[in-house]
Amino acid sequence: MNRYRCVFLMGVEQALEYRVSFLLSMLSAVFPIIIQTTMWNYLYSHSDAAAVFGYEQGQILLYALLANIVTQLVSTGFEGEMNEDIKMGGLNKYLVRPIEYRGYQFFRFLGQKIPRLMVIAPVMVIIIAAAVWQGLALSAGRVSAFLISLLLAVILNFLIYFCVGLLGFWFTDVDKLFGTISIVLIVLSGGVFPMDIFGGFWEKLMQWMPFGYATQFSVNIINGRLDWGHVGIGFLFQTGWIICFACLGHILWKRGLKRYAAIGG
Repeated sequence: MNRYRCVFLMGVEQALEYRVSFLLSMLSAVFPIIIQTTMWNYLYSHSDAAAVFGYEQGQILLYALLANIVTQLVSTGFEGEMNEDIKMGGLNKYLVRPIEYRGYQFFRFLGQKIPRLMVIAPVMVIIIAAAVWQGLALSAGRVSAFLISLLLAVILNFLIYFCVGLLGFWFTDVDKLFGTISIVLIVLSGGVFPMDIFGGFWEKLMQWMPFGYATQFSVNIINGRLDWGHVGIGFLFQTGWIICFACLGHILWKRGLKRYAAIGG
């Protein structure tokens, strides 16, 4: 584990090295929050119903704020580097060293999250405290469940994008594909708006798909939308999808190595 600890610390250093890029990425999260807050306030102000799409105004505003924060915490970015390693032969150095490539990417990914977490955590506490002051019923158990689900969401999102990154073994250049997939997955995860607002078939479908467990599930725990029965079921789905994508990543990695030309590097 010592080598992975070094990789983790390297990830922290890399995140702090490009401070301007880091600050700009944090500031970029402000604009979606402003846009969504304005949109939802306008929608509720022009509606006679106390709740729209099953969400009260306070719930949807809290959702918009927390969903953007959770999306920032679980977001990736290493899949482009994986593509370069596969295409340019940079993967060679990981194959001959005593370190597992998925473990290397995972611990570096976690290390890069630490500076972001240090900035986001106080903001999240303030938002939740304000929501409690406005009447949100919150307990220590619900906060603990939220934190556990958030940790599992980070692992799940990493594994999803690791599998996406492994597509580089089968495609010559997938940078543009990564951008498209990223946008689609952010929407499906509930990072833009809660997917259960569609109700019926789509709500049931999203409960079975893995993407909502990367953002929407965690937010709705703290938002009070889920009772404890649904929270327990959600944890089972979240854990199950983590196991599924871990196995899928292992299979893709083994098969991809058989196609890898090891040119360059």
